[in-house]
Amino acid sequence: MRREEVFRLLLREDVGLPALPEVLTRLDRLLRVPDVDLRTVADIAASDAVLAGQIVRMANSAYYSRGSSHVSGLTAAIHRMGLRALRGLVYALTLPRSFRRDGGFPSRLLWRHSLAVAALSSEIAGFLGMEQSLREEAWLSGLVHDIGALALSTVAPEEYSELMRQAAGAARSDAWTEYDFVELEHDRFGTDHAEVGCVFLRDRWLLPSPMPEVAAHHHDLAFSPDLPEGTERSTIHLVHVANGICSGFGVDWNPCESGRNAFRESAWEALGLDLGKVEELVARAKTSVDLAEEMLSGGG
Repeated sequence: MRREEVFRLLLREDVGLPALPEVLTRLDRLLRVPDVDLRTVADIAASDAVLAGQIVRMANSAYYSRGSSHVSGLTAAIHRMGLRALRGLVYALTLPRSFRRDGGFPSRLLWRHSLAVAALSSEIAGFLGMEQSLREEAWLSGLVHDIGALALSTVAPEEYSELMRQAAGAARSDAWTEYDFVELEHDRFGTDHAEVGCVFLRDRWLLPSPMPEVAAHHHDLAFSPDLPEGTERSTIHLVHVANGICSGFGVDWNPCESGRNAFRESAWEALGLDLGKVEELVARAKTSVDLAEEMLSGGG
């Protein structure tokens, strides 16, 4: 299958690609409204029993509870974590349930990686003193940065499985680097999971900027002549660095030993990060991985 066929299938309704979950769409729209009523949010969340249970469970996790007493109700759980944090959490809890888990694709590993990157991207933004809105963008963009791999493996399952086997063999070579996985995808399809993810998020799920742009550029930022400016560029750099740290930490979904080429220094420098803070960020990465495991443990 080549590039033209891949993008044609991305927009067809009969190829098994999921729609954006309805409960997520409704909550996302509502949570953008200033001074939204918490009980209205809770009522919509309660319409998805799995999501409601996961929200309560996460509100009692170490990450959100911070040692507070146990809460049992959905409204109390939402109040604890806050409406701003809830938007990112709803995405994180619903999207992993939206794709089928078949064909041998390591979907759980991909979501573990994506959730960890989301959390760490937001942590780095906070570490740098960035405003809350940018932290939220970093979380959401980190969550979906690799979703193109799920889309590509859905429209071309046999070919993508073969590519994964090829990557596993190539990864055992001493010459392997992370960027080579994208090159393998290009050799096979004429495109890669980054470009596919951008088109999928923008044209099928109609998700707003910067999520499609981050998906498009999370690998190629050092080489792309059309990298966006402003907050989009900052979010791309945040996700790129978080992606590299998590991959280098062994939290990844493909067979590649990407830790050998974790991230490009241009992104680190553009964010103004001090290389002396690497150990602190690695510690935050460990917390992000723990959060990812906690989210997935409830069936996400």
